[in-house]
Amino acid sequence: MATTITVWADVRCPWCWMGHRRLRSVLDRLDREAVVEHRSFLLEPAGPEGAFPTVRETALTSWGMDERGWEALRSRVTNAAGAQGLTIDMDEVRSVDSRPVHRLLKYATARGVDAHRAWDDAFTAHLAANDDLTDPVALRRLAASWGIGGEEVDDLLAGDDLLAEVEADHRAAVARGIGSVPTFVSGDRALSGHRSEDGLVALLGAGRAVR
Repeated sequence: MATTITVWADVRCPWCWMGHRRLRSVLDRLDREAVVEHRSFLLEPAGPEGAFPTVRETALTSWGMDERGWEALRSRVTNAAGAQGLTIDMDEVRSVDSRPVHRLLKYATARGVDAHRAWDDAFTAHLAANDDLTDPVALRRLAASWGIGGEEVDDLLAGDDLLAEVEADHRAAVARGIGSVPTFVSGDRALSGHRSEDGLVALLGAGRAVR
């Protein structure tokens, strides 16, 4: 029987990208089939106010962090990402409303695009390339890499298609008591935050990771 693991994540979250890669590595080593369900989480469910600041700007104002504290956080994220072969430009990452890209991810996977690839590409665009994923031009470029035409993206963004599904995912997370991401759920067990591959293997229970 296949194992089902549900992952709540936000494209804005660097730890989610790292968790996404770690989960893929674990699943590639499992001795049984696993099904991954990707669910949307909104780090700012009310949406950022005004122009989209960089995470650095947000840290030094809204979070009350000083330059020394920001540098420590930036180094921690950069080093952890680098250990997994990922490049994250934390100084230029912007605090955007992630609903548009979550909607596009749902649309793409419904069209048959591989969910792992789609999420990985979205993480790369936001965290490494610092694309504004509320910009239709950036979203069309992302979708084109999956074989989805620009007109389809424009039609999606022109209305509210899949917005309810994105927000329902977030409400479901809150109802489960999930307050941070990534969160991985398998059966009645959950694991949140920046965890090791061994932790993910343990979450999957009876499955055995093949070295």
